[in-house]
Amino acid sequence: MKRHLPTINFIFLIVLTCFFFYDSHVNDIKTFKEIQAERLSIIGPDKNLYISISNPERQALATTHGIPHNPGSKRDLPGILFFNRVGDEVGGIYYDGTDEENFAGITFDQQKNDQIMAIMKDEYLEEGEWKRWYGMFFRERSDSIRVEKLYDQFLERTKSMTKKEKDTEYLKFKKHLDSEINVYRMFLGREENKNTGLFIYDSKGNERIKIYVDESDNTRFEIFDKKGIKTTY
Repeated sequence: MKRHLPTINFIFLIVLTCFFFYDSHVNDIKTFKEIQAERLSIIGPDKNLYISISNPERQALATTHGIPHNPGSKRDLPGILFFNRVGDEVGGIYYDGTDEENFAGITFDQQKNDQIMAIMKDEYLEEGEWKRWYGMFFRERSDSIRVEKLYDQFLERTKSMTKKEKDTEYLKFKKHLDSEINVYRMFLGREENKNTGLFIYDSKGNERIKIYVDESDNTRFEIFDKKGIKTTY
């Protein structure tokens, strides 16, 4: 019997090793009471990133075909970002705030572009009074023009300007984006002036229909023609 002990021990070791190897591969699900991490990345077998849950400092950048936009930049919002199977960021959930401002949103991106639908809210203190707006937005975006490239051109064009000059140019740049590139088409919610209702815009971002209740509980129905002339009902 003693003569066969080494053989028995060896077989037992093989069986035990096979058991642990099988157990580690079959029972991949682990239960934790709490996980602490600066960022959690959900990936597929092909290493493609599908979900990023992150703090502000380690948040993933927007990507197209897995290539980050403005790789030298950074995002500074905590939240969850979603990516499709070809490496495009397609939307997410963000939130943040201080004692003077807090904001949050859920966004849905256009194919190979930025958000076209979003649920957002923003609250901020102004001269001791809280200002608030919140609701659902719809945008119309160009398929052939990417905002990131326009923004890079804007930075290059204004890099030698003073802060005041840059601020003036940015307002012009923003107006151009909102009227030609990222056009608001509809807002359903509450504005900062406390009007709550449905606001519809044309293809140039101009108000055309407003159906709302104002802060004094008056019902309003306004229609604007192409020249901006208002008719109230």
